[in-house]
Amino acid sequence: METIKFQNVEPSHEVARDFDLKYERIKSVYYGRIDACTCGCEGQYFYTKHYAEYKSAVEGNRLLLPIADNGKVERQLKRALEHSHKAKFFKCMTGGYQIQVPTHVEEHSYEQEVQMGFIIELHWKDISIVNPHNNL
Repeated sequence: METIKFQNVEPSHEVARDFDLKYERIKSVYYGRIDACTCGCEGQYFYTKHYAEYKSAVEGNRLLLPIADNGKVERQLKRALEHSHKAKFFKCMTGGYQIQVPTHVEEHSYEQEVQMGFIIELHWKDISIVNPHNNL
């Protein structure tokens, strides 16, 4: 998978725009509750292999390497695309941006309703481990 096309993404503070998301910029795809904490307790993260390799090379963090799976990421992206008309763009403080894609609302016993969906985390530049310090 090379480019994922999202159209008419509603921004958090700008005019709507289309997004051609380069696969090399994708860090992870999260599926779960998106209207609160996204620590993973009410959802699951799917990491790209190139991001796991980048984290290992740049930060020495090898924890993502065994769980990174491009096939799982691609399956989640295809599911997210089915709801791309509801996508919203957000800038992140961590050196990138994210596309949030709400899918449906679920009722929980401890709260009335929670928003479920996808969060696609992206880096501003292509993630490469050839010379990782150029991408910071």
